[in-house]
Amino acid sequence: MNLSSSLTVLGSQPEARTPPDLPFLGQPNGSQQDLTVLYLLSFLVGLVGNVMSLRMLTRKRSDAMPSLNATRSLLINLAICDLMVVCICMPITTGNLVYKAWLYGDVLCRAAPFLQALSVSASILSLTVISLNRYYSVHNPLKARSFFTRTKILTAILVIWVLSSGICLPLAFMSRREEIGVGSNRLLVFPICREMWPREELKQSYNLFLFCALYCLPVSFNVVICCLTVHRLWRPMTSTLRGCGALEQTLLASRLKIRRMVAQMVIALLLLFAISWLPIYLVDIWIEFCSPKSSRDEEPSRLVLQLRAFSQWLSLTNSSLNPICYCFVGSLYRSAQEMRSRYQKKSVIFSLGILGTNRENP
Repeated sequence: MNLSSSLTVLGSQPEARTPPDLPFLGQPNGSQQDLTVLYLLSFLVGLVGNVMSLRMLTRKRSDAMPSLNATRSLLINLAICDLMVVCICMPITTGNLVYKAWLYGDVLCRAAPFLQALSVSASILSLTVISLNRYYSVHNPLKARSFFTRTKILTAILVIWVLSSGICLPLAFMSRREEIGVGSNRLLVFPICREMWPREELKQSYNLFLFCALYCLPVSFNVVICCLTVHRLWRPMTSTLRGCGALEQTLLASRLKIRRMVAQMVIALLLLFAISWLPIYLVDIWIEFCSPKSSRDEEPSRLVLQLRAFSQWLSLTNSSLNPICYCFVGSLYRSAQEMRSRYQKKSVIFSLGILGTNRENP
């Protein structure tokens, strides 16, 4: 069990270990049965939630608020990443809880870890671009409108996927399906899927690179950006509203409400990602670097294996929980529509008042 396998769904054995007597069809114990139920619930929630999120986010919206449209495009990309995890990674992981052997062929052995790492990388990079979009929309709205155009957002999404593919490509080459002999006479063939690196140092270096590139750096950067955005949004607005009329105050207050809702949604997505993925990283780092060298050829304790299995479920479940945060988006656009309606009504009343005054004083 290594750090890069935290981005996979294989549950593969480390390279130095050979399972002694494992049946093709395992008899799941109580913890495995509980995890199977949890995976099933996460799959159903994630499938329904992400499909409904994509349907909601892909509805045609008004172009009156470009910053919201940019955020929506990035959220669509994030929902696609989550749907990949739910539809590809969760079923294979659940199957591996019941069938100990790798029954999905060499192609999926290489594709599954790569696709999950790709979706995780694209998710955190999309969150980073969303945080930047919210930061500029709050601190410099004019710059945000010129910088976060539809063409530039689509280009950013393309860069996200290309960069993520480059980061995760080694997993597709190092993951291999292998058949080993089990039993007393080693006559029973047992297929497994595992990472096979030329040297242990390369595997450890890549694990640390993934941990820094896909967790530490983006999460730290997003925390800083979100703190700056929150500080700007929740500061007193008395001086800004003092010289404005009633109509302008209503408009500014409505815009501030929408921006706060989007900021809360981004913070919730970031917290879910950080909390969901931290345990699996910590467990794999401990197994990889802190276990005694003399025990490298031995299986970790049952408690550690159960903790890692639960941590892996928690990391995958992040893709099922994200659609809950998208519920803010529905309220967001309803609030934007209500804001425009109130503004248009007040503008009509204000225009009628001026027109009546002009008629009384020709």
